[in-house]
Amino acid sequence: MQIIDLLSHIKPGETVVVEHDSTAVPSYVLYILVRDALNEGKRVLIDDFMDTLHIYKTQLELAGIDVSIFDDILVIKIGGIAEVGKIVGIISPRGGTIIRKEYERIYTGVVSEEETTINPVLGLEKVLLLSEDKFDLMATLAEIYLRLGDKRRIAIYFINRDVLKNINPVALPIIEFMATTLIEVEKKGRVYTLEVRKSITPEIDGKTFNYDIDRLEG
Repeated sequence: MQIIDLLSHIKPGETVVVEHDSTAVPSYVLYILVRDALNEGKRVLIDDFMDTLHIYKTQLELAGIDVSIFDDILVIKIGGIAEVGKIVGIISPRGGTIIRKEYERIYTGVVSEEETTINPVLGLEKVLLLSEDKFDLMATLAEIYLRLGDKRRIAIYFINRDVLKNINPVALPIIEFMATTLIEVEKKGRVYTLEVRKSITPEIDGKTFNYDIDRLEG
C-alpha cells in the first residue's frame, strides 16, 4: 500500500506520531506528506522547532528533489534562525504561559473550522532537550495531549526516538500512548516502509506502507 492510502484514513483531530532513528531520512516522508496534501488542496502548517525544517529541506535539495513546494508553506517557527517557508509567527522555545498563549494566538489565526489543516511538527525532541526538570518536561508533553481531538488539524509529530530515549526514557512511551496513530519508519534497501504500530482506525492498524526513493517525485 502507498502512503497516500495511509493519509486518506487519518481523521481530523488525530495526533499521529512518526518515529524514526538517526540513520533514517524522514525528510522524504515529510516531502510526500506535503506534496500529497497540497495536491488535494489541503492547507499545510508546519511547526518548526529550532531549524529542523531547514535540515529537512536541505537534505531533500542535496538529494536532487525540487523543494519549491516549501516556499509558500505556512510555518510557525519555535526557536532557531533559518527561515524556510512563509513564516506566520516566531516564538521562543523556552515554554511558559506567555509563550503558550502567543503560540495559541498565531495558531488560531491560521487554522479554520471549515477545513482541516495538515500540521507536521518537526524537532519536538530538541525542545524537550531544554527541559530543566520533570515538571517542565510534562508541561511540554501536556501541549500535545491537550490538543488531541482538535478537529481543525491533523497533527503529525516527527520524532527521533534515538534522541528522545537519551533525553528521558519516560518521554517516548508517554508520547506513544497519547498518539492515535503510531508509525515507525524503516529503510530497507531503496524502499522506505512505514509500519502502523497502532491506530484507532482498524483499516490501517498493523498495516505497512511503502515508498521507493527512486520514484519519489512521481
